[in-house]
Amino acid sequence: MFKLLINSLAKEFYKQHAGSFLFGFYILFGLVDSYQLIEYHQALLLASISSPLGMALVFISWFLYCAKVHLYINQNLRLQQYNFIKEIGSREKSFQLKLWVKFYSITLLPILIYAVLLIILGIKFQLYSSVICIIIIFLFLSFMLAWFKFHYISFGFLKKESWLINIGLQIKKPFFSWPIFYLFTEQLLMLLICKIISSILFKGTLWMFANIENDVRVLLIALLTSIVCYSFLVLNLLKFEAGQLNFSRSLPIKISKKVSNWLLVFAIILIPEWVFFIMAADYKLYAIANGFLFGLSALLFLVTILYMIKLNTGSYLKFLIFFFFIALYVILGSYYTLFSFLMITYSLLFYLFRFNKIDLREIKKE
Repeated sequence: MFKLLINSLAKEFYKQHAGSFLFGFYILFGLVDSYQLIEYHQALLLASISSPLGMALVFISWFLYCAKVHLYINQNLRLQQYNFIKEIGSREKSFQLKLWVKFYSITLLPILIYAVLLIILGIKFQLYSSVICIIIIFLFLSFMLAWFKFHYISFGFLKKESWLINIGLQIKKPFFSWPIFYLFTEQLLMLLICKIISSILFKGTLWMFANIENDVRVLLIALLTSIVCYSFLVLNLLKFEAGQLNFSRSLPIKISKKVSNWLLVFAIILIPEWVFFIMAADYKLYAIANGFLFGLSALLFLVTILYMIKLNTGSYLKFLIFFFFIALYVILGSYYTLFSFLMITYSLLFYLFRFNKIDLREIKKE
């Protein structure tokens, strides 16, 4: 049964999140020179284990990752192809708990590797209290996930009493808002993670260039880091459109309406970043206009690229790296306005001449 769980659930989890892991691997190892790699990671690990703030950030990231794993597994268990897992509920409690602990030791492998490195470094520098905390937290997360899954499999068939009050209020959702509701109902954790990382990178970038005042390029670089954070959220939105909103291709919806829907969705998603940007720009209209133009055109351009590469995650990751450095050089060269117009013009031309010739639903079936 353990091998069956690994071959079905664990492999599928890593396959669907391969892009995120590759992007994180590149951030950790690709941005540092090879001769500085060991010293860099030792300093990074030591900073994480030697201060309460560093430990708190590590544990928060572990909790978020575990929540992602838990929600993903629960979502897949509702599918008919995983009905065989219900047979586990007929086994004794100890067997189930051991099985799920072993299973989560595989799905939590990125955390386990990082925890082992922290423990080795903690013992080397005699930070024994941090080592004990790391062991306790990791074991707690593993047994907590195993207990949740045991309870879900064994007692999930029981009907739960609903305490919600039905007030009979019905709200009509506009068509453009369906991707927004999808994020809040199906991808809430990923949305929160993107928001947290985006806020940290945005504020961190401003802090790095704190000595340079009143420069719109600094604000656009900060916004660029946020856009890269939302890149895989854009990928999920497009998969949602291809899977559940593909019927809209047969509706008499104008191309301009489809493009404006995307822009409206992105404008809503980036509301916190707009607030940060406007405040950092001291309410200067020129900077604010360039921020809105660059942010919306860049996200629409990512959608266009995803259509062109047919949702290929590997190609998308390579493009993101290329896009980040090109956009960074363009911003530093003060050609950001021209670059924004080029991105949105290219996207509009694609929607006019190529959009109706590509059906992502057929590509997914292949």
